Amino acid sequence: MNPRPRLLVLGIALGLALAFSVPPVTAGAAGRPEVAGAPTLPQSAAAQASAQWLARQLTPGGWVPNASDQPSPSFTVNTVLALAAARVDPAGVHAALAYLATDVDGYVTQNGADGPGQLALLILAAEAGGADPTDFGGTNLVARLLATEQPSGLFGTETQVANYAAGNYEQGLALQALGVAGVRGGSRLAAAVHYLVDQQCADGGWSFTAQATDTCVVSATDFTGPDTNSTAPAVQGLAAQGAVTPAVASGALGFYAAGQDADGGWSYYPSSAGAPQSTDPDSTAFVIQALVALGRSPSGPDFVHGSADPVSALLAFQLTSGPGAGAFESSYAPGSPDVTASFQATAAVAGVSFAYPLGLSDGAYWLVASDGVVASLGGAAFHGSMGGQPLNAPIVGLAATPDGGGYWEVASDGGIFAFGDAAYQGSLPHLGVTVDDIVGIAAAPAGGGYWAVAADGGVFAFGTAAFHGSIGGQPLVRPVVGMASTPDGGGYWEAAADSGVFAFGTARFSPLPPTVIAAGATGIVAGPSIVGVAVPGRTITATTT
Repeated sequence: MNPRPRLLVLGIALGLALAFSVPPVTAGAAGRPEVAGAPTLPQSAAAQASAQWLARQLTPGGWVPNASDQPSPSFTVNTVLALAAARVDPAGVHAALAYLATDVDGYVTQNGADGPGQLALLILAAEAGGADPTDFGGTNLVARLLATEQPSGLFGTETQVANYAAGNYEQGLALQALGVAGVRGGSRLAAAVHYLVDQQCADGGWSFTAQATDTCVVSATDFTGPDTNSTAPAVQGLAAQGAVTPAVASGALGFYAAGQDADGGWSYYPSSAGAPQSTDPDSTAFVIQALVALGRSPSGPDFVHGSADPVSALLAFQLTSGPGAGAFESSYAPGSPDVTASFQATAAVAGVSFAYPLGLSDGAYWLVASDGVVASLGGAAFHGSMGGQPLNAPIVGLAATPDGGGYWEVASDGGIFAFGDAAYQGSLPHLGVTVDDIVGIAAAPAGGGYWAVAADGGVFAFGTAAFHGSIGGQPLVRPVVGMASTPDGGGYWEAAADSGVFAFGTARFSPLPPTVIAAGATGIVAGPSIVGVAVPGRTITATTT
């Protein structure tokens, strides 16, 4: 069975990732060991290339066309998520969200009622693009999604269930989206969580719809039973709600391990000796995202067998030449770029999380001390630190990778120390450059590089982080205290202690009120559409779009 028609008929065509951090992969970090030679996440270059191809599919009206060259809200909402995952084309993201906001009812209505899957997607896309899902297109998407819940806990109507527009697949999506919106756990969602947990089959997987209308017996010929695609949002939805018990996780991991294809990827139905399947990019992407949600790396020993591994299996579908270069092909039309395969694969190879607002940590964060000790708070994963190790200069800053799976520490002499999935790209001492006034570090959006900034405004770029200029060598009233990069990595801001802000590359300058300048800045942060300067005792934001 080709599962695409069933998914596309829903207007969903999903490619989502909840995701928690990928277990650390660098030496000395905690976590399960990786298999030598197996590629790990994030595959930033691959994600950006795919996202850039998707960005080119956006029309000036902010929508992605379907095969008939008509606007496809489904393609558009998923493209928003892919672009946000790879930190590509924020202007395109905003245009697409503006298009989607023009006809919310037209998109979400399924079989005469609000569709939980469509509402969930819009909530996730709105959050990823910096919009408010409680006031999107003049409607409260969160309230409308909650209103679709039945007494049983199932989101959606029985008519929608019968038409494949509600069921386990959408149940997982709804729980993810509500988690993004801050509605988690408690009595309000107890029935919804309980419903989905009860739908897990004995083999650890979930069927597309409820067991009552499907079955727990896998049959790739009868198109019944648990499948890889439906299991992924179920796992991720429960993870978003903090409801993944050891039994749930063990069952899902066993389901995926038992059904893996010979090349390391996955197909819609689990592969078996009696019914071997052919890997497709959509299913492989879904499984990778589910593994990340369960805290398991797809490059770990449970899923890498010799030269076969999930990440390589997925990357094998990426086109490397021709007009579709960067896009992913489907298994049904080899050699041709495919929108669905591309937006699903982009999120997976980027290794990012849509369970929480992009760029935020839902209360989780790290603190770093001058001796290199890192404190992980609010559930943030500890990836190691320089604490207890000899340092030539004190640590002055910390920057995290886009997926939260690692971070870099920077010392005042420009020494850089990488932990988790943060890749070491060089440092000033390594280059023979002698300084003693580095004050901060900013990570490149794709995670493949970073900038260090000095008190005199000098900027040093490493890895994929491009140099866009600096205030170094020019007179300053007060020293620079920090920097922040734009979402696309095409520019950055420097902030001085007198609240002076200096913009370079694609970063835009917005003057601040004199009262702010008088207060004095201590740091600077950036978001998808704003730059904020932190001053003692207050928060000031200046619009940049």
